Amino acid sequence: MSSGLTLGIGASLIWVAILFWSDRYPERRLWPPHRGGWVTAIWAWGLTALIYVGLIRVCAADWNVLELPTWIRWILGGGLSTWGSVIQTQGIAALGLKGTSGWNVGLVTRGAYARRRHPQYLGQIATLIGIALFAGSVLGWVVVVVGTGALLYAAVVEDRFWARRDPEFSNYAKRVGLAPISGRPQS
Repeated sequence: MSSGLTLGIGASLIWVAILFWSDRYPERRLWPPHRGGWVTAIWAWGLTALIYVGLIRVCAADWNVLELPTWIRWILGGGLSTWGSVIQTQGIAALGLKGTSGWNVGLVTRGAYARRRHPQYLGQIATLIGIALFAGSVLGWVVVVVGTGALLYAAVVEDRFWARRDPEFSNYAKRVGLAPISGRPQS
C-alpha cells in the first residue's frame, strides 16, 4: 500500500475513532471538545490536512490511470474542487477559525449555515471528489470514500451533540437540511 493511501486512510480512520468515542461517551468526548484550544486546533486541522495530503500523493502516483477524458478531469473535477473550496471557505468564515477548531462559538445559523448544515464538510467532500476526478486516480477513490465517510459521520456526531446541547437545534435542523440543492433555507 502506498504511503499516500496509508496517510489518507489512516487520518480518516483516526477521525472516525475520535468521533466514535465522542458519540459513545459524550461526557468524555474529544469532538466537539469541552473546551477548544490550540492543541485541539492543531490535531483537528492536522488530521484533515493529512487526508488531503494522502489523497494528493495517491493521485500523483497513479495519475490518470482511469484515462478519463480531459473535459471530465478539468471541467467536472476542477469545477467540483473549486466549488467545494468556496463552500468550505464560506463555512469556515461563518464559524470563524476558532469555531472550526473546537472552541465553543455556540450554534451558528448565519452565513453558509443559514442555507445548509455542515457546509464545511460538504465543501470538503466536494473538494475530495473533485481532486480524484481531476487526477483520474483509481486509488484516490479509496481515500475519497473513507474520507467522505469520516466527514459524514462527523456531521452525524455533531448533530447529535447539538441536539443534546441546544433546544433550538431541532427547529434549525428541520429548517435547514444537510445540503439543500437550491442553496436557500428549507421551509
